[in-house]
Amino acid sequence: MKNKNRFKKEKDEKWNKFSLGIGILIIGIFIFMIHLFYLLLIGALTEFNLYLRWISLFLIYFGIVLHFILIKDKPFSKSWDYIKKSRNFIWSIVIIFLIFSLIGFFVPAPNLLSEKIIEFLKNIINKTQGMSQIELIVFIFNNNLQASFLGLITGIILGIYPVVAAVVNGYLVGFVGVLSVNEGGFSVLLRLLPHGIFELPAIFISLGMGIKLGTFIFQKKKLNAFKDFFWSSFQVFVFIVIPLLIFAALIEGSLIAIFG
Repeated sequence: MKNKNRFKKEKDEKWNKFSLGIGILIIGIFIFMIHLFYLLLIGALTEFNLYLRWISLFLIYFGIVLHFILIKDKPFSKSWDYIKKSRNFIWSIVIIFLIFSLIGFFVPAPNLLSEKIIEFLKNIINKTQGMSQIELIVFIFNNNLQASFLGLITGIILGIYPVVAAVVNGYLVGFVGVLSVNEGGFSVLLRLLPHGIFELPAIFISLGMGIKLGTFIFQKKKLNAFKDFFWSSFQVFVFIVIPLLIFAALIEGSLIAIFG
């Protein structure tokens, strides 16, 4: 009888923990649906609707985090363990990124390519022109979040996109680096360093896990490997990548707002 009551108590506690995180997640999804309905109704993104979007996304994220913390055993340490298991893939992304950064810095770009990159950079500058500090932080976080998630999830296709993303981003960093040096000398590079302290590790981890996700196709038990790689990657994204991107956006947005 005691064992039966104990089992029932443990089951109830587990269900309460499960329902708490899921409940917050459902509320977040519900608010997000209101945001989408309001957006379709008005046809424009108002300030109120923007608040709805970020409140809903915060609740969705908080619900997922709480669910993992309450239900899963040591999600942070498990996330770090998976990063360690994926370190060869992450380092391969770092090496590719560095190689193409050096190419972008030392090898002059063809005129057509140079013009396209400068046009791309000007578009970003125009978009962020006149933004407040909060708006800059949100803009940077949103862009980095999309890039990181895309780099992770598209790795399903044999890990091709993460490699391409590392090549393109590395080259862009090198290209922007040489433009900055030509404009203000090598000391400018020191001012650019804080921008990448949190952002680059987050992107490297996402792209590295994207490549590893694509290797499920070479495993004997493909479906089991895919589930394991996907959920482990998702857990790392929630507990490691997103916090890094939040810090990156706070630092970068603040620096741009203060120093330009």
